[in-house]
Amino acid sequence: METAIQSTSPDGRYIVRIAPWEARNTHWVCLPEIVDTHTDRTFFKFASESWSAERSAWESDSLVRLDLRKYPGDQPRSTLVVRIDCIRGMGNIEGGARVALEALEAALEKALYAA
Repeated sequence: METAIQSTSPDGRYIVRIAPWEARNTHWVCLPEIVDTHTDRTFFKFASESWSAERSAWESDSLVRLDLRKYPGDQPRSTLVVRIDCIRGMGNIEGGARVALEALEAALEKALYAA
């Protein structure tokens, strides 16, 4: 998969890189990962290729907001918003608790079906 930079932190240290793939005719999934450009280390990415970053916006040098959806979109919630703190290694799902990045994907899966 080819990758592209979706957004860069204000200080240039972090990037949200996406790997777009066509799930269906004209239906694209933009699989995100967050990279520290100083070390070239990917410190967050999803295990599942079904997560798509519809938008990423940096709220500070180390805090990024991701608007996510999960393909194929047959979940009760179509979009989730998560803020990732790159320095602390934590994610905060809008309306939910803070979790370590290692537990973020599981927490997002659960949040898709929360009432």
